[in-house]
Amino acid sequence: MTELIVARAPTRIDFAGGTLDIPPLHLFHQPAITINVAIDLIAEVAVTRRPGRAIRLFASDQGRQVAWPSREKITWTRYPFLELVARLIRSLAPDTGLDIRTACQAPAGAGTGGSSALAVATAAALSAAAGRPLNRGSLIEHAKSIETQAIRVPTGYQDYYAAAYGGASSIEFGLTGIRRTAIAGKAFLAQFERHLLLLYLGKPRFSGANNWDLFKRHMEGDRRTLALFDALQENALAMQHAFQAQDLQGIARLLNRDWETRRRALPTMSSPAIDRLIRALRRAGALGARVCGAGGGGCLALIIEPEAKAKLIALAETAGAKSLPSVINTRGLVVRRGNGTWTRK
Repeated sequence: MTELIVARAPTRIDFAGGTLDIPPLHLFHQPAITINVAIDLIAEVAVTRRPGRAIRLFASDQGRQVAWPSREKITWTRYPFLELVARLIRSLAPDTGLDIRTACQAPAGAGTGGSSALAVATAAALSAAAGRPLNRGSLIEHAKSIETQAIRVPTGYQDYYAAAYGGASSIEFGLTGIRRTAIAGKAFLAQFERHLLLLYLGKPRFSGANNWDLFKRHMEGDRRTLALFDALQENALAMQHAFQAQDLQGIARLLNRDWETRRRALPTMSSPAIDRLIRALRRAGALGARVCGAGGGGCLALIIEPEAKAKLIALAETAGAKSLPSVINTRGLVVRRGNGTWTRK
């Protein structure tokens, strides 16, 4: 008899403090925090038992599929784009036949943490299928460790926390651990959502390279990079206060400041086309704008006046950008078993 388990996890928009979430950088900039908001561009994983020991993976968002005769025979040499999920299957799946279907609504290279949300959802679904469900803390650590193995550079924590908890988060990286705090209630998030616009600019040319470059420069003691991180830390603390004060104008102003700080320090985070689009959107009424994630393309997050939304979308589309849903997710990771009930992990 088959058993269906479905896990769903949100992606995120990062507002301030990104890159400070990569260990051990936070130790040099205390108190170090990252601010993000989870959104309903969902990563979903469905696991069904099947006879025998063969495991079949259907990555519907990539249009790829692969089959292995058993868990211990899982390899990814011929399927490098499936390495993350393949590693998770090998480490967490039960020793039975499985059909595993994965999908992520965030476009490739969006800069919204899609691969990390997929890792959290995959780990949750597989551990539940194995009868050893992991709590949120363990899911975050397992997913992060496996993704680090897959991409072969240090990864930050913020994406996994957004996927696991949802909502608006302040993630504080202290000397003895990590603490996540919700910094906005549902009433303010409903208001905030009306002022939020997300545009997809296309897959970045420098995907994954920018944070690694900053990491190396920091660890080498580059003075300009150390000053950059001090500025990012200061801005993140101010962004935390702006969310707690429900100050939309302050959030927009700090979003602009974070972007200008990053752009000056690492020019590859932007491009002439991105710069032109941001200037045009600001002239048309956008209050704040920042490229998500490590930049170079991906998504552009904006704080806007709601009445300007249609005009801004039309302007963005003429530049080749595409509007994406920016519904705020307050649930975080949820898992549904065969009985149809959803549970939060």
